Amino acid sequence: MKSWQNHTAKYFYMITAAILLTVFAFILLDAFKHRQVKSSLTNYMDNLRDMVFMSTYDSLKKGNMKLFTNHLEEIGTFDDVREFSLLDKQGVVRYSSAPELVTQVDAEVIGLGQHEEHISDGYTTYYFPVETISYCSRCHPDWEIGSINSFYKLTLSRKALDTVKLTTFYSYVFTVMGGGVFLAFIYLLLTLYERKRHEEQMQLSVSVFENAVEAIAITTFDGKVERINPAFSQITGFSAEDIIGQDIHLLDAGEINMETYREMRKQIKTNGLWSGELWNRREDGESFPVRLSVTAVRNAQKRITHFVSIFYDISVKKAHERALIEMDQIKSEFISTAAHELRTPLSAMMGFAELARDSDDFGGFTKEQTNDFLDEIYDKGEALNQLIDDLLDVSRIERGCPIELNLQEEPLTEVLVKIVKFYKVHDSRHVFQLDIPEQAKGTGCLIDRHRINQVLENLLNNAAKYSAKESEILLKCSLTAKQWEISVTDHGIGMTTEQCEQVFDKFYRADSSDTAVSGLGLGMSIAKQVVDLHGGRIWVKSTQGKGTTVTFTLPRGS
Repeated sequence: MKSWQNHTAKYFYMITAAILLTVFAFILLDAFKHRQVKSSLTNYMDNLRDMVFMSTYDSLKKGNMKLFTNHLEEIGTFDDVREFSLLDKQGVVRYSSAPELVTQVDAEVIGLGQHEEHISDGYTTYYFPVETISYCSRCHPDWEIGSINSFYKLTLSRKALDTVKLTTFYSYVFTVMGGGVFLAFIYLLLTLYERKRHEEQMQLSVSVFENAVEAIAITTFDGKVERINPAFSQITGFSAEDIIGQDIHLLDAGEINMETYREMRKQIKTNGLWSGELWNRREDGESFPVRLSVTAVRNAQKRITHFVSIFYDISVKKAHERALIEMDQIKSEFISTAAHELRTPLSAMMGFAELARDSDDFGGFTKEQTNDFLDEIYDKGEALNQLIDDLLDVSRIERGCPIELNLQEEPLTEVLVKIVKFYKVHDSRHVFQLDIPEQAKGTGCLIDRHRINQVLENLLNNAAKYSAKESEILLKCSLTAKQWEISVTDHGIGMTTEQCEQVFDKFYRADSSDTAVSGLGLGMSIAKQVVDLHGGRIWVKSTQGKGTTVTFTLPRGS
């Protein structure tokens, strides 16, 4: 409101100054014009007086008033002349333009020896003494030449001059009133224009307030909520009826914000603005992090009357930050583990190779012992190859390049039979069982055989790693109208619910201690990628201390 009033005042003062200058100039110009008119009228009356006096002497002397009247109509307006008379020295009217005045006495001329004029009742009366000349002595031999023998009396109306004076006054009044009316009109236009702009700005502000994705709350100086926008209710769960009139600290998540509030008060008192992060509470009691900005609103006396608080939920951002921190920690652990996992089979391979190569230095070995060394070297090489394959797969996934599949129609049960047979031969410490229904045998499935073997090997290896010796590991499959369902069940150490939720994360290992079983924490992540690419899904069910079941599905083929 104050802004548009300031704009209006500025424009109004500028226009007022311009109009006042114009009015002042107009009045000066009008005064000069009226002065000229008045001067012209005064000269006209003076000329009329002189012309009447000089031209009508004979007419008056002879009593020919008709000639005098005609003469007046030629030189001016007869209405401007009230009286033109000839008086003797005693003031008796001898001849007059008004016959009713003849024989009346005008005492003003008694003793008058020179020209005089009198102003009264809107008329100017002139008295002119008539001196005797030689021409007069022809008719009046008793008159002394040079003496005053009579007087002319001429009374002229001042109506024209008064009209000019009144017109001048009216003109000034009209000019000032016209300027005032024009100023009022301009002010009204400016007020309407600025009010319209103000309404548009208010409408824009309301639209921004209502449609903002950030929560906005307007509070009084003592913290009472006066207004909120829809986003506030969406983020906090508090409706307008719940929060308006309440203290804004109803959102406070507790002592976690105490230090932040102290800093906020200090900043607002100093700068009128604070921005930072703190914790708020939703209507259901849940605490959540927000990014908050608080701005102080001051009145004309510079006193804080309200606060505008704008905040938005940063739970996702915080989750990402925590995930990045955890990922960095996991990667650090991975680098340490990878170095250990790569060095262990490599050291074993180098050790057995040294024994086989320099057998004489160790007292000689039988052929069977040497073959055992070579078998160990081969096994460690395969383990090392598996580690490298896993790293390459993860590297490819990290670059955004999905694992490529070579899909072919394969009898899935044969794949399962072969892999269980392999583990029965190569892992005598556990009991591997296979459960395949009769109707599933010989049924095809569109798979990448190498990648499905990779998934099965990972699941069976994990089951063996985390299970006690001579415990049973079951590979089971079932077939429905739409999909295959394959599961690997062990009776090992099991996992917690939290571990089950993280088991498919890259680099995650349920036990990352120095005594944990070997592995980089990549196998389950790669297995999920492979299953997803086949159009299936994979999940884990586990009970700590009782065992784990990992199940995945594959679409059924022809």
